[in-house]
Amino acid sequence: MRQILHVSDIEERERKMMGDSPLIILGFKTQQVYCVRDKLGSIKEGGKDTIHTVHYAWAMQLGEDRVWRLREMQQFGVAALI
Repeated sequence: MRQILHVSDIEERERKMMGDSPLIILGFKTQQVYCVRDKLGSIKEGGKDTIHTVHYAWAMQLGEDRVWRLREMQQFGVAALI
């Protein structure tokens, strides 16, 4: 189970062109509950009160239909909050 508790302000990290299409890299972090259960419902990792800060980077690209689409997503820098 991953329940998102908070999303930070979004930071623009980079802008560039991919051919004729603009690409923007965005960064943000979340605070989320981390709890992994087995098929019987027993907690195997984390817990109902285990909160992680998770850093994300999203690459968004403007398509031909003028709609921004998520091209790539990266999750990194997981840290447990006490």
